[in-house]
Amino acid sequence: MNLLPDSQQQQIVDTLTDLLGREAPVDRFREHGEIGNTDHRMWPILGDLGFLGLGVAEDAGGVGLTAAEEALVFKEFGSHLLSVGVFGLTLGARVAALGGNEELCKKILSGSAKIGVANKFDDTVQLHGSSCTGSFHLFEADESDFILLLNEQGAALVSSGHFVDRTSVKPMDAILSLTRGKLPETPPDYWIDANEDPLHTRALLLAAAYATGIAVTTQKMAVEYAKIREQFGKPIGSFQAVKHLCAEMAIRSEAAQSQCLLSALVFSENREDQIFQALSSKITGIDAALQNAASNIQIHGAFGFTSEASAHHFLKRAHVLDQLWGDLRHQRARLLSLPTPAT
Repeated sequence: MNLLPDSQQQQIVDTLTDLLGREAPVDRFREHGEIGNTDHRMWPILGDLGFLGLGVAEDAGGVGLTAAEEALVFKEFGSHLLSVGVFGLTLGARVAALGGNEELCKKILSGSAKIGVANKFDDTVQLHGSSCTGSFHLFEADESDFILLLNEQGAALVSSGHFVDRTSVKPMDAILSLTRGKLPETPPDYWIDANEDPLHTRALLLAAAYATGIAVTTQKMAVEYAKIREQFGKPIGSFQAVKHLCAEMAIRSEAAQSQCLLSALVFSENREDQIFQALSSKITGIDAALQNAASNIQIHGAFGFTSEASAHHFLKRAHVLDQLWGDLRHQRARLLSLPTPAT
């Protein structure tokens, strides 16, 4: 199995990298601070270029590519810390398309509709085709048209107005908007059963790709800083302790990338072990993101702890990604319950 992107896939990545480098550098957070971000202005741009609908069928307004291309794109989203609202748009468009609402799907893909992302808050959450209920954390749900809900049984879009007792709370990653709210027993506007389309597994894969982008970017940041920061008249990268940290970051990044791309190809081929591989990719990706982001701060020294440095944004976003659709402990427990794929 070839894990290297082909020429078409590399062209997609290069185009997106160039766009985000110009329009969404991580330095943008210094301007907006803790009052939110302006990533929503990127949705129409990404929509026009087809990045929000890579995995959506062409007859529904998408591009009709595979999960492999989606994973490569979400890795770049992670590298630039694009708002997690992009998960709501990408996955929500798929729910709308499979639910038969082409008009809503096209609105989402154009970036003109906002889709928030719900994450389980407690054990009251129940999601079914007939009814959804429970307490949730709602990411990027301000002024959203629908909220995306996911679990192992299926995926739903529920009108934002159905959520009650909504209270704004300050997340660890203050760049994102976070609301805590309750959903009374409500029939979903659109429901896609996991047997029809494994959207929860796809979500784990895309979260893994996003986390991999964090891991790779923080590794590069650490290496570049180690080349220019000097102590005792020498670059700190010449010291063995720093070399070891950078080497460990590189190993984690490579492992996360390899597992993520393997998972994407397995998912695209609809193989029996796709759930096992998706879980493995999220575990590997989140672990790499958390550890590399922390090591990046360490290598930056005292400067790395300041708000003037961008390093802390990557660690905070990695913790958010860990919580989406089940943290590391939950994913490891679920992985251990599955049979080991045949080699």
